[in-house]
Amino acid sequence: MKIVTAGTGMAAAEFVEQLRLEGFDGEIVMIGDEDFPPYSPCVIPFYLAGESLDTVFWKGKDFYEKYRVTARLGEPVVQVDTERQVIHTADGKTEGYDRLFYATGSHSWYPRPDWLGTKGVFGFKTLGDMMAIDRYLKDQHVTEAVVFGGGFIGVDAALALKTRGVNVSLVHRNTRLLSQMTDEEGGQFATLKLAQKTGMDIRLRTIVEEIIHRNGQLTGVRLSDGREIATSLLILSIGVTPNSDSLQGDDKGICSNEQMLADSCIYTAGDVAITRHAVDGVPSIYANYPNAMRQARVAARHLLHGEGSYEGSLNTTVLRKHIDFPVISVGSFSGEAITWQQGDIWRRVYLVDGMINGYIIIGDTRLSGYLYQHYKDRTRVDGTIRKLISSHRHDGQYREMLGFAAA
Repeated sequence: MKIVTAGTGMAAAEFVEQLRLEGFDGEIVMIGDEDFPPYSPCVIPFYLAGESLDTVFWKGKDFYEKYRVTARLGEPVVQVDTERQVIHTADGKTEGYDRLFYATGSHSWYPRPDWLGTKGVFGFKTLGDMMAIDRYLKDQHVTEAVVFGGGFIGVDAALALKTRGVNVSLVHRNTRLLSQMTDEEGGQFATLKLAQKTGMDIRLRTIVEEIIHRNGQLTGVRLSDGREIATSLLILSIGVTPNSDSLQGDDKGICSNEQMLADSCIYTAGDVAITRHAVDGVPSIYANYPNAMRQARVAARHLLHGEGSYEGSLNTTVLRKHIDFPVISVGSFSGEAITWQQGDIWRRVYLVDGMINGYIIIGDTRLSGYLYQHYKDRTRVDGTIRKLISSHRHDGQYREMLGFAAA
């Protein structure tokens, strides 16, 4: 049996590793559009912040040799012929398969793709992006930067640049930063604290409307409110789109069943996979590291042994890179809201039928594992949750479990 992966990212690497660990000794070909060993997108902002490049290759730079893989790199997949079971790549080559693991990930969406032709304008999604930004920072001695987009990726970019000593202006169209991972009040609290702790210039309810350049070199941006910011570096982080076009002709993602099968010969996982939510059952793309890893393991086990099923995804988001002020969100922000706030700590839990439907924790992580377990297990907490989230020690539930008296 010949197994091919479309994609060389985290999900594909986990899938291949599991195949080999489970004893598969057949041919494996991995096709990817970048010229790198598998790397972790979760870690690449650390590289931009100044850490070693080796840290991003979380399964080793020798991955392809170690797991006996034929790697076809720098060859984007442009079409999958499911009838003939053949992959076509951008350079006109083909690759046949008996089983295909389709994990092509996602790409950045740009409001003005033509801006990327200007020197000093970058995306913020791939290792190639990080390496290009790193070179530019060093070559141009950049001191001022604008990040357009204040979601998770945009804030991550801004914090990495701040760690490098760059002054950052963060431009976001919404009323708050991190608007996809917070509710209104939680996002306002997080935005205020991030501004206080980092000193970033945060511009809300506005967008970058035009770029200003001289002879192809960025010199500034003009905002929708008419103001201008002088800068030689602009990072675009507006949103991402799944790379599903080569398999099904659109960018809406790939539907899979509980065995991660898109059809009888094709498995899928990661940022491109549509799965049901483990709690409410709603099908969508839930793009995060834990989901991708579990999906890849289910696919590998089913391919080899014909058993195993995916129990569903959870939408968890954690921001804690480059700042001692984490923001954690899980689930849906609907239902009865129970809130506690003191100083730099803000916590809110949403209850439906006495069970956690979602929660946001800002400035502290110690309750997150406890709340996550109750959320996942569908435990009734309506009788204890108010006391729990208002613990001034922030570890009251653990002390109570261990039999310690409250201070």
